[in-house]
Amino acid sequence: MSRTRWNEGFRLAEGTNRARAWLLATAILGIAACVSLSSPRGGGGVGNVPVVRGTFKGGAQQQVRIALETAAKTGTISGTGNWGLVHGDVGQKIGAMTELPLSFDAPRLGEITTEMGPVTAETDSFLIWNGKKYRGTITFIRTDSGFLVVNNLPMDSYLRGVVPLEIGNRTPAEFAAVQAQAVAARTYAYKHLTSSRAFDMYATVQDQVYGGVDAEKPQSDSAITTTADVVVLYNGQPITTPYHSTCGGSTAGVSEVWYDQPDQPYLRPVSDRIPGTNNFYCDPSPRFSWTQSYDAAGLRAVIEKYLGSYTKAPKNGVGKITDIREQGRTPSGRIAALTVQTETGSYTLRGNDIRFVLRDPKGAILNSTFFSFTKETNGGEVSSFTVSGRGYGHGIGMCQWGAIGRARAGQNYRTILETYYPGTTIGRIAG
Repeated sequence: MSRTRWNEGFRLAEGTNRARAWLLATAILGIAACVSLSSPRGGGGVGNVPVVRGTFKGGAQQQVRIALETAAKTGTISGTGNWGLVHGDVGQKIGAMTELPLSFDAPRLGEITTEMGPVTAETDSFLIWNGKKYRGTITFIRTDSGFLVVNNLPMDSYLRGVVPLEIGNRTPAEFAAVQAQAVAARTYAYKHLTSSRAFDMYATVQDQVYGGVDAEKPQSDSAITTTADVVVLYNGQPITTPYHSTCGGSTAGVSEVWYDQPDQPYLRPVSDRIPGTNNFYCDPSPRFSWTQSYDAAGLRAVIEKYLGSYTKAPKNGVGKITDIREQGRTPSGRIAALTVQTETGSYTLRGNDIRFVLRDPKGAILNSTFFSFTKETNGGEVSSFTVSGRGYGHGIGMCQWGAIGRARAGQNYRTILETYYPGTTIGRIAG
């Protein structure tokens, strides 16, 4: 998950129409099947906890709108059962597995024009968009650049397609980490419900990775069930709950990485050291420590390609890289800024921007800003540059590998969450 970017969109049309009548009974059954999670709402053994009332609905009723694509030019839509299209007072019933093409160049989807407003696909089973199955409905909104494709479904169903992709398959001894991930993902989603655009979140790392029905796993379903409606609260309201793969020994405060964003009292550096040892809970991560090296040509290639997007460096090249200097450390030990000296001038990169410039030859961003470096120069040019670092991701909020290590050590999900989001309390949404 990365820092959220707020984009404007088109608000979905609301209302009822006669064309939905044939789907109503089976749609209700379908929604119930989506959330057939056996534990009672608000369960999960959290005991006497604060309750958020009035603002939100519980996860079985709360609808979320997920942007599967924002500028689709083509695609195909079908359903595993009987499905249909709805546009205003017009509806079209379609048989199971019948596939319809969507094209930006052709203003129709089935018998319904796409130029006059949103077209919604509904079903009593699963919808299939570009080969992937989804619960709920899918709405197509024609924009100037393509189709905005929005999956509308209950919160619990959404989480079933998020949690396994964000935390992976874990052992039974690590189940508390999966529960912590479920609560963090749920809290993030409630915090990002909005009426200012046609969707609440992206289906990518820009918010939370969401894979629909095909991503669902029994273990993560169980984690969602046993933490039903549980969220992380500060001052009685859900918080933004960023998380990342590996902190490398300490999490970071917001402004250490996203330097243009304000710090939050519940997002501050947290040590991941195991008490009484020189080890860390996130030690098992394959990217707890790492090295990345550049020769003169490789360094110049990435600097010239990406530096201009984050500084005022010229787009047509910066010449030789003559020096790279560290400009201080953040409270958690990360590099605060790097100054890149070139033949055309001196340019400073701050916080997470460093990762987006110092990419590897395949374009992958640097693992983290928790690093040190060595350099050699030859003929007035940096001839080699070696980065030795720890951790993977922005470093803010919950360390996922740290959560796994803490679960192995016997910590429950509540302890894990209250550690990585200090000063918060665990509560639940009143369903």
